[in-house]
Amino acid sequence: MEPLTVSIGIKHRDCWHYKLSTGLQATILVRYTYVLPNRQLYGYQTIVTPAIAKLSGYLAKLPEIRKFTVLSQGQGRADVVTWAEQSSILEFLLRTNCVFVGPTVVKDGIENWHIMAPAREDLQQAIASLERHAEIAYIRSSDAPGPGDGLTGKQASALAAALEIGYFDTPRRASAEDLAAKLGVSPSTAVEHLRKAEKKVLENYLHPV
Repeated sequence: MEPLTVSIGIKHRDCWHYKLSTGLQATILVRYTYVLPNRQLYGYQTIVTPAIAKLSGYLAKLPEIRKFTVLSQGQGRADVVTWAEQSSILEFLLRTNCVFVGPTVVKDGIENWHIMAPAREDLQQAIASLERHAEIAYIRSSDAPGPGDGLTGKQASALAAALEIGYFDTPRRASAEDLAAKLGVSPSTAVEHLRKAEKKVLENYLHPV
């Protein structure tokens, strides 16, 4: 039996992502999240907002954020590493037999998760667990339009390979050369495919059809 894959929209009102998304009209591409031994939630995310000048001040005032570092910032966009103290949807999900397929995108206060379950019973258990900790805005089958719509085969392969080998992890576990070797192309070609894939994923959430 093939695993079931669904997209689930979650309003996690206690999460700082929800507050930032609604407070600064931000779209957040959560590249990587990890629960540290001290129970802090370590995350690496790209934040797109028309109020980019207010971002650092806003983060500094959020009670959940214990520390943050802006890795880079441009016009309307920033890459940010955060250390936060709050419950994690990821923890609840991993207690079931389900896994999430990244990246997670937060827009209009809704976290868009893509979950893979080995069987319907496991999926039902995961949904029941999520409902105890957050408001579920929608559940869509894998046949519904998603953030990967419009990607070419090469772009989709580059994005999947980058996630698999840890290219998006912080600290980064793989280089552009590693990604190129995985794809069998030159480093410049690998990075080009990846950047175009990232751009398309963001565009699909910023300007859905």
